[in-house]
Amino acid sequence: MSRETFGRQVLLTLVLAGLPLVAVRAEGQPAAPRDAAAPASAAPMAPAATASGAAPAVTPPPPRDAANASFWERVDHPAADPLHPPRSSYQPLMALPGAPGPFLSVAAPGHTSVPAPALEEAARFVADTNGEALIVVHRGVVQTERYFGGTDAGTAFGSQSFAKVLVAVAIGAAIADGEITAVDQPASTWLPEWRDPARAGITLRQLLTMSGGFRNARSKDPGSHYMQLHYGADVEAVVRDAPVAYAPGSAFVYDNDNLEPLSLVVERATGQRYLDYMARRIWQPLGASDSELLLDRPGGRAMAYCCVWALPRDWVRVGQMLLDDGRWQGKAVLDPRFVRALREPSAANPNFGFQVAVGAAWQDARLNGPAAAALSANVAAEAPDLYYFTGIGGLELALVPSEQLLVLRVGRASPQWRDHVLPNLLVRALHPERTAAPAASPASAVAR
Repeated sequence: MSRETFGRQVLLTLVLAGLPLVAVRAEGQPAAPRDAAAPASAAPMAPAATASGAAPAVTPPPPRDAANASFWERVDHPAADPLHPPRSSYQPLMALPGAPGPFLSVAAPGHTSVPAPALEEAARFVADTNGEALIVVHRGVVQTERYFGGTDAGTAFGSQSFAKVLVAVAIGAAIADGEITAVDQPASTWLPEWRDPARAGITLRQLLTMSGGFRNARSKDPGSHYMQLHYGADVEAVVRDAPVAYAPGSAFVYDNDNLEPLSLVVERATGQRYLDYMARRIWQPLGASDSELLLDRPGGRAMAYCCVWALPRDWVRVGQMLLDDGRWQGKAVLDPRFVRALREPSAANPNFGFQVAVGAAWQDARLNGPAAAALSANVAAEAPDLYYFTGIGGLELALVPSEQLLVLRVGRASPQWRDHVLPNLLVRALHPERTAAPAASPASAVAR
């Protein structure tokens, strides 16, 4: 793949991830945000108009005052590498306190249940695609844990959109605790600011499946809702102003306006801050380490759509809990019925569940858009029940319940990286009888 093609793919990845394209350049040219085509299944709602019938005026930027200091700090100092920003780009961060506990058991050398040659091939693929960590777990036992590029088990990384899964998990915990009755309740039950006709009926299920009706126009204008959503200093204002573009439930649109309302629902349903509830109800029961989560402003609210700084093993804990139907080392964290619902294809998109990609999501244009169409080697999922979390820049945590298989890859972006290569390789190794001919190596499965 040429440098120019890779540059275009990076920009498309940023757009599809919902990140603002501020000071992002490829081949020396300013980024030009492009919106994917409107879903054919839904008719857009008419934009609001002024009393004279003209289009609404551009929203002025927020003042450079103390209340908006965090917003301007983020806007004025964008990361040099938007696909892999340093921790210093995420400010302010607040502690997500853990309660470090035992990890999973580790297979003895020469006694892995996944064939050793496949594990070595997986490690080579990760190393060759700018990987920094690889952890493979089979039947609750660590098969391999490898680190690359100067990282180790104590190296935290920015989760990007992995954090979205935690929002879904928090909703599941609140349901298990009896604070929320069901995912089909309207979010306006807890969000009085949404009791207008356009938003009163939006359900938690619709928000969880990215079908709440939002389509946020991408903009570099500091006063735009798009910039406030991603960089703003007031999560409650972002939720209050979230613009509805489609009839809720009528279309799948990957938009972060679906996430922040859910975090407020958790706060108002439980009477606890999202961060505190997450720590008490999820992070600490999993035995995770102390981590950090981005706030909108000092002492403010979590920006729940992204940006947890945690260790690779802590994400393995989350994934293994889901593989074990909501249990971690014998203790219930979530109701197994919610875990099964989380990974089921949604009505709006058969390749998306509750903030997780399902099955052939890599080949789904609604999730991968123009980037998927431009690539000649999309890798299909071989396990029919595969689902996974992803994050911009090549983060992937793949789960195959039928095989009790977990694969975590952490690293930087690479033009050779493809979703599904790793789980496909390992599933083939577990079932050589299903393969008539020798399986292609990961290197031959990607475009060059």
